[in-house]
Amino acid sequence: MGRKLKWFILCCAVAGLAAGCRSSEKVATEDKEGHMASLYNPSRLSLHPDFSVFHENNNYSVLYIRAYPAELRFNEANEQAEYRALLQLRYELIRLDENGQENVLVDSASVVYKLLQQDERSPAFFASLTIPVRQGQRYLLMVETRDLNRGSMGLEYIYVDKSNANSAQNFKVISMYSGYPKFMRFFLPGERFNVRYRNRSIDTVFVKYYRIESELPRPPITATSDYTMKYTPDTSFVFPLVDTASYNLRREGMYQIQVDPERDEGLTLLNFGGSFPEVKTPDELMEPLFYLTTLAEYRDLRKESNKKLAVDNFWLKTGNNMEKSRELLRIYYNRVVYSNLYFTSNKQGWKTDQGMIFILFGPPSRIQMTGTGESWYYYAKRKSKTVEFKFSRQPDAFAIQHLVWSKTTDSQVYWNEAVRSWRNGKVYSMGS
Repeated sequence: MGRKLKWFILCCAVAGLAAGCRSSEKVATEDKEGHMASLYNPSRLSLHPDFSVFHENNNYSVLYIRAYPAELRFNEANEQAEYRALLQLRYELIRLDENGQENVLVDSASVVYKLLQQDERSPAFFASLTIPVRQGQRYLLMVETRDLNRGSMGLEYIYVDKSNANSAQNFKVISMYSGYPKFMRFFLPGERFNVRYRNRSIDTVFVKYYRIESELPRPPITATSDYTMKYTPDTSFVFPLVDTASYNLRREGMYQIQVDPERDEGLTLLNFGGSFPEVKTPDELMEPLFYLTTLAEYRDLRKESNKKLAVDNFWLKTGNNMEKSRELLRIYYNRVVYSNLYFTSNKQGWKTDQGMIFILFGPPSRIQMTGTGESWYYYAKRKSKTVEFKFSRQPDAFAIQHLVWSKTTDSQVYWNEAVRSWRNGKVYSMGS
């Protein structure tokens, strides 16, 4: 959940981002750190494959890969004069200790996939790779991809949790349209799929449906933790777990699929409506203004009968002229869309702690990723200071990647400064 470039990025023209990040010192190399500076910036990383992990049995798991031939260079510049593209995938599997800290590099491997002329015309190329992930363990998986003809690359970090046989990575979701695994956990209404569980002797799954209310994120000024989702299922279903059974998420909301209804864990699938991860409706455009308004201002906006006009007037007043207002609006909502793509976990990505920092500050200058979470660093040049936003991984029955902002005085001060900047009609930059 967080934090991945998805297929929608390749379909939508979204611009205006700059990002940087860095891996843990224990596992990073200088070359890797250089490329990590582009992890949250799709315009700087040239390859944007998708990945999902399925725990096949106690001894190994399968990494599923979806790459995009349109991003690769096909040519005949080889000894065989064969028209092809070569995609190299290299991974490092780092085991985590009981506290979530990096323990030891347990496996690494590299494989090259050859794509031929017929693959060039396909919208996507699918592959899979077996990885020695042991039952009862948790890992951080680094995956680097490289186009060997062009030299361009992609990079991804995946949190792998095999400590619980009931959690999401023990399920595999298969698209009924393509026959391949799904790489996102949010679905369009009517999209049909099949679910498989690692233990083939299980013949029944339990589905709990939760209607998601228009719940807003916590106010940034509060000192409390991320708001707690205490949902009670609106409806429960029982389905046979067979390859021929297909499902679709007709109603907007959250669906949790379980093999043991007495346990909290399961596979969570989400239907946020037909436009997600984009924001198009008046309500979708208004809700993210919560970060820029006082509670009283936001309540007044919600009372407006014409919400689209209310949103337009807010940005016109903020920018003070049409051109500037359009630029503010474009950047702000582009970041909302990217937050939905990168950070959606148990709610829309823009409502997560990472999403709200990303929207106000943009992508960080550097990121440190560990098994316990992430730290984002922004450089405040005019004050010769680096500000850290630390996100700690928290247990959550509905999301494998649930990170919560651990506030500090400095990060709160800069948050308030960022809000003031936006309200004064200027995209906030700590380096200005």
